[in-house]
Amino acid sequence: MRSACIIYTTTGSLKEARHLSKIILKSKLAACIQISSAIESRYNWKGKTCKGKEYSLAIKTRTTLYKKIEACILANHTYELPQIVAVPVINGSVDYLKWLKTETL
Repeated sequence: MRSACIIYTTTGSLKEARHLSKIILKSKLAACIQISSAIESRYNWKGKTCKGKEYSLAIKTRTTLYKKIEACILANHTYELPQIVAVPVINGSVDYLKWLKTETL
């Protein structure tokens, strides 16, 4: 399955990361979501350099489900402009990719 991708987003709290993960998994939009421990983010926003504690989500899914996941994140995220980016999986274990396909819509 060459149509797999990993979608990345961040949240401002572990509670929000868990909430988003629950919604996405329950909807069968992803097979697996990894939540990282707290990270420090530094970024430019509205003319200021900011920093904050965030949690990163790595959402393993089918490329065809990107738009649905993007809509889900936008509808349930607290940020005005959340990071939502996808990177293609160009190679992977055949068995893992079969499992990913089985666990998603």
